[in-house]
Amino acid sequence: MRHTWNATKYGFARLWQGLREWSGDAAYEKYRECVARRGVEIPLSPAEFYVEQLNKKYTRPTRCC
Repeated sequence: MRHTWNATKYGFARLWQGLREWSGDAAYEKYRECVARRGVEIPLSPAEFYVEQLNKKYTRPTRCC
């Protein structure tokens, strides 16, 4: 029974992480891991990261009209 419970908890944890990655909610954690691996940059704060992501999203030209 304990093995089944642990497998279920692991499955839910993987599902939750997948949903966070799909929705973009885990983007800041991934950014921090990447900066830590490089070890060169001073990481942005969560607010600065959010603004940077918005700037990247809305400064690209679109093909509409």
